[in-house]
Amino acid sequence: MSPGLRNKLFYTLAILVLMDAFVFPDVRISSRLPAFQLTDFLWPLGILLILPNLKKVRINFWLLWLGLFSIYLVIPITLNDRLGEVNDWFEIYKTLKLGGLFLLFSFASTQNFTGFIRASFIGLVVINLLHFFDVLNFNHWMQEVYGSSIHWEFFGKDSEGNPAVKRMLGTLGNPNSNALLFLFFAVFFIPQENSWKAKAWFFSALLMVFMCQSRTSLLGCFAIIIYLLIVQYKQGNRNHLWQIPLLTAVVYCIGLMLSTSFFRYTGYSDSLLNGSAMHSHSLRSRWETWGILWEMIQEKTWFGYGPYKSFFTENHLYAENEYLLMWWRYGLFGIIFYLGILLIPLRLLLRNFAELKHQRYVVFSAVMFLAALTNNPLTERSIGMLFVFLVALAYHEWNLHEKTALDRQ
Repeated sequence: MSPGLRNKLFYTLAILVLMDAFVFPDVRISSRLPAFQLTDFLWPLGILLILPNLKKVRINFWLLWLGLFSIYLVIPITLNDRLGEVNDWFEIYKTLKLGGLFLLFSFASTQNFTGFIRASFIGLVVINLLHFFDVLNFNHWMQEVYGSSIHWEFFGKDSEGNPAVKRMLGTLGNPNSNALLFLFFAVFFIPQENSWKAKAWFFSALLMVFMCQSRTSLLGCFAIIIYLLIVQYKQGNRNHLWQIPLLTAVVYCIGLMLSTSFFRYTGYSDSLLNGSAMHSHSLRSRWETWGILWEMIQEKTWFGYGPYKSFFTENHLYAENEYLLMWWRYGLFGIIFYLGILLIPLRLLLRNFAELKHQRYVVFSAVMFLAALTNNPLTERSIGMLFVFLVALAYHEWNLHEKTALDRQ
């Protein structure tokens, strides 16, 4: 196979994987098995393409760390006598899958993804707006394709079924996950020059984040804005710095206005700004769950309870904190492995922070760290795939020290 054809195949597979993360619904083969993504059938094809060029694969420490984590997961599964639980073994598969996707994206990383990501963003904006305003009963179609859930049942309603603030669910069916999806676009579109076109892409992504009404994502937006102000300051655009907070405030108000039907209802993000979120039912339920998990963690501190997904479904619990979830599942060693997945690339890339790819990863990792306080970003399969995508692009540049077409905006 010629190198040109192989590169096209890598790029095609990478595009399909990203489309899977953005818009393709999961596939459920059996009620006894987890839902599958199209990616579950794509990344093994990428590995088969890599095999003839196995000597060119650079085994970096991050990839090795994923392999060690996969091996370690057998220990808590074994110690908790869960070797016969099929769902538990899928957690090992998911970790190996991250490594496979890393290799696939690495071999495709010399290609230009900018045009595709912009086109995908436009498509997702259209889908989300049709859903948000329920044009021609669009939400019925969305539930037919992506499956119904409590979020769809209470979209635009409070717990008693009365009209309330809208939280945009999108193709991921969850306002917090959907906000993280658009935060990925916001990070990718961070303007590197003082042009209105570049700012239009960036603030359009922020508007979609605000329409999701995710409190945790507001913290991620704050981190991105701080980074953008630093970039603009270093580039000498100090006379234009006022534009960033002003445009952010305008976009936030527009998003809040649309979500609250022109301020008829109280927005979720308002409660974070005025402090009422500290007394909300959502936070109280989280504190209660975290308290339960923390008490259990103290009983099995070192190796945890294993994946044990049925514990949460049987007790109607949602971890909503990835740090506690990883500690509860895999013990103290497990949380160390989890933190390593986020921190190892960060430690390396901060040494060479000049390239845009490195900056994108560092900023998105900050978003992931913040989101993990009240959500499970890496465990959310689509967000995890996008995270690996940025890691692979950044690592490719760090390893090869070359400029690719990805930066040629």
